[in-house]
This record gives sequence, structure tokens and C-alpha cells, in this order.
Amino acid sequence: MKKVKVGIVGTGYTIGIAKQHVKAYNANEKCELVALFDKVEGRAQEWAKKQELKNITICKTYEEMLDMVDAVSICTSNDAHGELSIKALESGVHVLCEKPMSSEINYAREMVECAKNHPELVNMIGFCYRGIPAIKYMKSIIDQGKLGKIYGFRQCLGGGRIANKTGVMLEWRMQKKYSGTGALADFGSHMIDIVDYLLKDTEGPVKELTAISTISIPERKKIDEEGMGAVTNDDTTIFTAKLNNGAVGTFYSSRLGTRGHSLEIIGEGGMLVYEHEDNELIVNLKEKDGGYNGQKEEVVAVPDEFLEESKFHEEINEFIDNIIYNKQSERDFARGLYIQELLEALKESADNKKTVILD
Repeated sequence: MKKVKVGIVGTGYTIGIAKQHVKAYNANEKCELVALFDKVEGRAQEWAKKQELKNITICKTYEEMLDMVDAVSICTSNDAHGELSIKALESGVHVLCEKPMSSEINYAREMVECAKNHPELVNMIGFCYRGIPAIKYMKSIIDQGKLGKIYGFRQCLGGGRIANKTGVMLEWRMQKKYSGTGALADFGSHMIDIVDYLLKDTEGPVKELTAISTISIPERKKIDEEGMGAVTNDDTTIFTAKLNNGAVGTFYSSRLGTRGHSLEIIGEGGMLVYEHEDNELIVNLKEKDGGYNGQKEEVVAVPDEFLEESKFHEEINEFIDNIIYNKQSERDFARGLYIQELLEALKESADNKKTVILD
């Protein structure tokens, strides 16, 4: 079988997501990572050396990369996602674009229209968190009807690296013109996708959203010049959602420190809890018309059929398989636009201090 030739655009100034893509591509025997491109001269070459990448071409232009690959992973700042994705599709190249889909809703819509014009090419958004084994197992339990009607949910996701006021400078992700929203886009996009993925089939779509945002560290040292610069998007956003069938839930997204990723789903048949351990699920089931009666919750190992090397491996493996077998992902650009529309509604809620009712 001919291997899929892949390129990565955007290696990241600091942590970057490209490292996870490299690991997953290198572990997939059906593809070959052949090219890197970063718009900052010299950065891709330096980064490739740090990652100990061999037999890889450092491209001087994006166009050079597109001429030599079958597929690209777009790992750049959010404002560049639209232009890079469209150019790739128009060049006959499959696209895996990191989330959130774009910093602006109009760019997201243009990406969807371009994808419609190129149905022979795979288009996919990097909602990798739904690939967590415990989340996939949770989906199976819910779809089997074991929880019955869903009453509510609670989810927390974030990171602590940016809590360092002096050691972390004014990165693109802290600037509205490059990122759009901050913690809401970075972590909230995953959380909304997960809850909708788990519950939409039984509880319907999101109908009401309310959000509160705050900037806790208002300025940071500039990266390329002297002095301080303003942080222009949220460090933390808390939001609530109500689904069509009445289930309600809360979300906490913050880049200033969380214990990790946790998710709790509560229904008439009991509760399921994911708490940081990807291959375990906390289960406490009950009779749907009865109470909890003092039984203890149980920590359950995720069955082998749901296991993955990592959420990134699951995402990359699907992307490559879809290219080989001419399939589209449920995590396509249309899905990305839907999540982007929900993010826009949450931003509207936070900006205007009101609940947004969706059609």
C-alpha cells in the first residue's frame, strides 16, 4: 500500500500542538511525515532538530509543501486556519485543522463552502478529546439507555502553564486578533464538542447558553519587543448550557490552573464520571425509578475495544484511514462550524451579560 505523505504547518513558538501530531503520524504505518513549514524563518528547522526528525523537508513556503504532500495538519494560530485550509483543499490536499476552527465565524463558513466544493478530499477538525477511551465508553453506556433520561452534567478542562505571570510572555493565544477568545476557544471548544457528541442523540441540541468571562492577568511581557502588552481575551470562562430535552450543565474552562479534565453525567439511571484517568470510568448505576440506596460507586476499567494509544493517535489514525478508504469524519468542517457558532453565542452572552436562546 502506498503511504500517505503528510506535512505539518506551524511548529509553535512555545508548547505547540504539532509535537503530538508528529508522535501520532510516526506511529502510523500507513503514512509518512515528509515536510514541515513555519512562517517564521528558521523555526521549523530548529524545531525539527529538537524533535530529532530525520528525512524530512523543511519547506521555505507553504506552496512548496502543498506540492509534495497528500495531506496536511494545520497547527498554527487560529486566525490562519481558514486561509491555510482553503489553500490546501484548492491544491488537492486533505486537511486536518486544529481546533477551534477559526478566530472568526466568517472564515469558518468559507472553509465549509470550500470543503463542499471538494467532496473527494477529507476535511477534519481536531476534536481529539472525544477519542479518550473513557469518553467513548461513556458514549456506549449512554446510547445503550442505561442512564435513561439525562438530568445534568458538569465538566472542567484547562491547564496551568499560563498561570506563570513572569515566565510566560504575551503569546498569540492571549491576543484576540490571533486567537479569538482565549480559554473559551482553547478548552471550551473541546468541552462543547464532547457534551454534544455524548448527549445530542438522546437529549437533543443545545438550546440555551450563558457565560461569564474574566481576564485575571491583564498584561504580559511582549515577545519581540520591550515592555508589556495587554491580554485581550479570557483567562477563564464559566458557562452553562440547557439541552433541548431539559438537561442542564456547567463548564469551567481556565488556562490559569485546573486539576485536569473531568466530566460527570447524571441521569435517572445513575451517574458516570470521568476524572483524569483515560482508561477508567467511575460508575454508579441505580434503578431508574429508585434511589441510590447507599451503594458505592465503582471504578471500572475501560474495555479493550475502546482503548487507544492516546487521543491524538485516535484522531490521526482516523484521518489517515479516511484518506485511504475515501470516507469523511463526523469531525468535519461542518461540525467545526457548528461548534464555532456555539462559541460565538457564548461570547455574545459574556459580552452582553445575558442568556442566548438558540433557534
